[in-house]
Amino acid sequence: MQKTVEIKLTTTIRQPDMEEQVMVLESRGTLTEKNQLRYLQYAEQQDDLEIRTTVKLQENEAMIMRSGGLQMRLPFLLHKEQTGNLTNEQGSFMLTTKAHELFVSDTRFMVRYDLSLGLDHVGEYEMEIQFMEAK
Repeated sequence: MQKTVEIKLTTTIRQPDMEEQVMVLESRGTLTEKNQLRYLQYAEQQDDLEIRTTVKLQENEAMIMRSGGLQMRLPFLLHKEQTGNLTNEQGSFMLTTKAHELFVSDTRFMVRYDLSLGLDHVGEYEMEIQFMEAK
């Protein structure tokens, strides 16, 4: 089953010695359900790049996969370190996430996690995606 959804993505970034950053993106995408999994897909523009994002949602885990202007795989499992990767014009990098909070419902996905790039702790991120069927 697939339906068109309105998406509101709010990302809060807390990095050491920096002001907290909050970014909001509103978009239209699709929500697909198959085999007890849900896939939320949308596209966003960053500078001149179109980035296509797929968020794979399960009860206690999630995965964000991005392609287009950059390649990224970011897995989340509550209270467990997970390894992902990022590839952009600067090269390929290992990412590590540790989710402290993870919530999935019929209209909302929220994750709060620590992010490391290689061995360096980059900061704490909080991402919330609200999605509802488009009218």
